[in-house]
Amino acid sequence: MPCRVNLILTFTLLGVLAACSNKQLYTAVQQNRQQECAKLPQQQYEDCMRHYQQSYEAFDRERRALLEGQPPGEVAP
Repeated sequence: MPCRVNLILTFTLLGVLAACSNKQLYTAVQQNRQQECAKLPQQQYEDCMRHYQQSYEAFDRERRALLEGQPPGEVAP
């Protein structure tokens, strides 16, 4: 039984670490894209920044909805 508990804890920890890694990766990519927006003229800059303002949580909700075959607006937060 202790082996099973260790296995469950290991997989839980891996899941948590993967979620953190995904969020960090998403954030890094968004920041990189926002830095690229800064190279554009003012109007294009504003449009570009609006495009890359989505939070990781909103992105993840939409991603999960698409994986489940649901329209993104129908997923509970």
